[in-house]
Amino acid sequence: MTALRLARERLERHPLLIVVVPTVLALGAVALLGDLAGGESLDRAAQNLHPAWLVLCFGGQLLAYAGYVLVVRDTARVDNGPTLTFGESLRTVVAGFGMFAATRTSGGFAVDYWALRNAGENRDGAVARVLALGALEYAVLAPAALISAITLLVDGEDVPLSLTLPWLAVIPGALVAVWLSSPKRAPRYSDPGDGGRLRQWFAHAVAGLSILRTMFVAPPREHGLGLLGAAAYWAGDIACLWGALQVFGNPRLSVPALIVGYATGYVLTRRSLPAGGAGIVEIAMTFALHWVGFPFVRALLGVVVYRLFNLWLPMVPALAVLPRVTEMRAEFEQAERSVATRGSRRT
Repeated sequence: MTALRLARERLERHPLLIVVVPTVLALGAVALLGDLAGGESLDRAAQNLHPAWLVLCFGGQLLAYAGYVLVVRDTARVDNGPTLTFGESLRTVVAGFGMFAATRTSGGFAVDYWALRNAGENRDGAVARVLALGALEYAVLAPAALISAITLLVDGEDVPLSLTLPWLAVIPGALVAVWLSSPKRAPRYSDPGDGGRLRQWFAHAVAGLSILRTMFVAPPREHGLGLLGAAAYWAGDIACLWGALQVFGNPRLSVPALIVGYATGYVLTRRSLPAGGAGIVEIAMTFALHWVGFPFVRALLGVVVYRLFNLWLPMVPALAVLPRVTEMRAEFEQAERSVATRGSRRT
């Protein structure tokens, strides 16, 4: 274990202390973009406020939370996996979208991993299910972005091809995922064996795709809630962004353009990005929305409001579950040490 990794783990044990890191990153990104936009332009845009749209931002995030609770619960129990109670799933989501998303180098998925391990899942299974969570997110968002990109191309909207054409890669990507997760191949490819890290990562990825495939091919009564939850998660988050843009005036932006701009700005999701994507998302989404036709200044202000609901406000309820999540991590690490000790004694 390297000195850098040890230092990182020590810092991650004090999430309240290192929350200053994403704060500085976000403020720095906003300051940089504000300087590009010009203070006078920002002042003019901020004078035309419609605060009633903040209700949509709040409601959208509530819908996103509720949807992801269903996603976590359903993904955990695929193929006889561990059963998470509603309370456990809710705590996992609240912590994963709040404090731990901002203070873990692995993002909110670290909390999902701990929850699955504490529920009885082994290491390989927990890693595969966490990867399945990420794959499920993109399995819903990517097709929506693809359809939106095709719509923009057909309608001839003034959107750069560099934003629309890359989404056509979703088609071959989906075909590869289907091929790898085939019941004929998945058992072989998902076995890490005694391979190195690359082989283990590939095996876990295939296992995660297999879990995702099961969710899609099973009868709706088995895993339909998980798929519905993923759709609700993205719908709620996009509604939050739409409401944030509306705060500064009626945006002349089509729904396909909004989805492409949103998806481009979120090439990686907030739950998977270190520090909740602070600084990265603010810059990427502002430019993505501008490139699809939205005024730069209003895009910046809208993204700032959106991130207030998307990243910063979720830290408030996350503080309430922080003691339990910290306790859960300690229990998990103690169990891991016990397993390692037993293994060394046998050798």
